[in-house]
Amino acid sequence: MNPFQGMSLAVFGPGLLGGSLLLDARARGVRELRVWGRREASLQQVRDRGLADLASTDAQLVAQGADFLVLCVPVGGMKAIAGSIAQATLGGKAVVTDVGSVKASVLAEAGAVFRQAGIPFVGSHPMAGAEVAGLEAARAGLFQGAACILTPEPDTDPEALGKVDAFWQALGCRTAHMAATRHDEVVARISHLPHLAAVAATLASFKPDASMAVFAAGGLRDTTRVASGLPSMWREILLENRQAILPALTDLHQVTGELLEILQKADEDLLLSRLEEARDLRATRYS
Repeated sequence: MNPFQGMSLAVFGPGLLGGSLLLDARARGVRELRVWGRREASLQQVRDRGLADLASTDAQLVAQGADFLVLCVPVGGMKAIAGSIAQATLGGKAVVTDVGSVKASVLAEAGAVFRQAGIPFVGSHPMAGAEVAGLEAARAGLFQGAACILTPEPDTDPEALGKVDAFWQALGCRTAHMAATRHDEVVARISHLPHLAAVAATLASFKPDASMAVFAAGGLRDTTRVASGLPSMWREILLENRQAILPALTDLHQVTGELLEILQKADEDLLLSRLEEARDLRATRYS
């Protein structure tokens, strides 16, 4: 069954994820595509590319009559959008979800607005981001093969959860369910910490003498790639999830401290042990 068939889909935020969602949804036979954007220039791009039947800066207007709504705005802006959606008359059995990379704060803020309004909300996080941003970077198939974590609460409506699960699976995602706090702990380790590590490697490699980069091979490029992400977006993510990130960053600090001590002592055996351990740990995931 195609969950998109006959759907009135409203996407709030036509950036990389929102724009890619529009491209995939159009190809899957939605009845209507509605888009909210903060800037008229972005909405004009949406119209020019034929990605929506309605594109507006009025969030309540975009939500009106929609039966599946996806928040693709920065986490800090979701509560305000939720307030506008709560004032609209949605379609029958409408469901709201999001793509935020932090979940506990989204459920506590935007989720609370929807709960008070009696609108089913299911938090979700498709792990399909990139260091590039904006509608220009959007592409069909972005979600194919990506993991998508759903964060239902004890009182989440099972029918709403099923709709959101089917939605992401239809886009090619591998879905999993976990508590919002557990999600934030997981992404702190597998997404947010690697970004900070890339930032640290970039600063340590380039700041002393950026001209040395001309001699670098693929290792430096690959190690520092994610540090190219939009700084304002990552500032918000890192601060929103700082309680889960701090233990992970502490572990990284301890590891780098140990490596520093190993090299200071020229401990060949321990250095080899740590290199082999890292190689083997990575092989268990990417073999």
